[in-house]
Amino acid sequence: MQIKIKGQIFESQSGQNTPCQIIVNESDVYVEDIDGQRHLCARQEMKIDPPLGSVRRKIRFPDGRIFESDDLEKVDNLNNSKFWKTLSKTEKTGWHLIPIAIVTPFMAFGLYRLVIPLLIALGMALTPDEALYSIDKNSLRSIDALALDESEISHDRRVEIQKLFDQLLEARNTKLTEYKPDREFRYTLNFRKAETIGPNAFALPGGTIVVTDELVFQFPDDDVLAAILAHEIGHVEHQHSLKQLYRALGAASMISMIAGDAGPLLEDAILEGSALLSLSFSRKHEMESDNYSYELLKAADLPAHGLIDFFTKLEGLAISEKAKTNDKNDKKEGAPEESEADQETMTEKASKSDSGSDPANWFSTHPVSQHRIRNIKAKLEADGIPYSSAKGNAPATSNASDDEKDGN
Repeated sequence: MQIKIKGQIFESQSGQNTPCQIIVNESDVYVEDIDGQRHLCARQEMKIDPPLGSVRRKIRFPDGRIFESDDLEKVDNLNNSKFWKTLSKTEKTGWHLIPIAIVTPFMAFGLYRLVIPLLIALGMALTPDEALYSIDKNSLRSIDALALDESEISHDRRVEIQKLFDQLLEARNTKLTEYKPDREFRYTLNFRKAETIGPNAFALPGGTIVVTDELVFQFPDDDVLAAILAHEIGHVEHQHSLKQLYRALGAASMISMIAGDAGPLLEDAILEGSALLSLSFSRKHEMESDNYSYELLKAADLPAHGLIDFFTKLEGLAISEKAKTNDKNDKKEGAPEESEADQETMTEKASKSDSGSDPANWFSTHPVSQHRIRNIKAKLEADGIPYSSAKGNAPATSNASDDEKDGN
């Protein structure tokens, strides 16, 4: 039985090609072109390249000539290898994509869980202190341009808050030396008006801490402000912002390997302050910062329950806002009220809601949970200061009066 395949043949020396067809029978191969029919070789001497998708098939002959054809099926049928035939059929049907689709998510997960932590550790080890200060400077400049204005807090009030901040740093430098990382930070406290992001405080990797006017006005109690500042110092000391930044860069690098160039994303993450603002801290990071702030407040002889007071006030605001929303919805739709058993913690609901609508608010970057509140309560109780009586009884480390607590 003869098989005729149309294509073109390339000469071994000149590289010129000539349209032709080859004729393959049980024992020999012939070429048929304008010069007639000529014998090429015995069939077993020709070599067929492995099939590759829809790429032209190639047949190589002993004298160096190469035959190419678009008639993929006929050439593939000449191949006696069952492996290549099976592979070619599978390639045409697309079944080979199924195991790839199954394996790829697991590989991506493995890279995310194993490779990215290594990249984070390597990046942090290789990041010099001066680079952190540069990130802080560029980020603050970017955030100022995007969302911040000059503070309207009075000079005297800023001095009072700065004294709290300095008191915390003094305790950090003299009493909490076992918590200090290997690198040094340039701590600075900055006040900004921020109508778009509202009550907020955030820390940049190099030690730049920003407190918004809205936070100071809505939470005027010094104990609460001191706790917030201690919490943000904790994020700096544990280098949470830098870890989250490198995690984002690692994820972006993975995306770039899979989907293409991610250069602009990497550039924005380094130079744009908005990228840092959008990085939410993990529950582990929040717990680390909570624990650090608790110890720092005690070391600075400041009330150690200020952070839980802050969370409680946030929860009260969330409940109030939720009640207003429910009232509006009930009036519009006549919807029945939810029972307490069916409701999630208001704080957690506010966190979910705010994180979707306002990526820069305190809830979205510092997710509040009842687990965190219980953790701080447990610490207060371990020190003999149950939270139920914290507002009425100042802790032993506190120099605040009972009147100040009642005003909390």
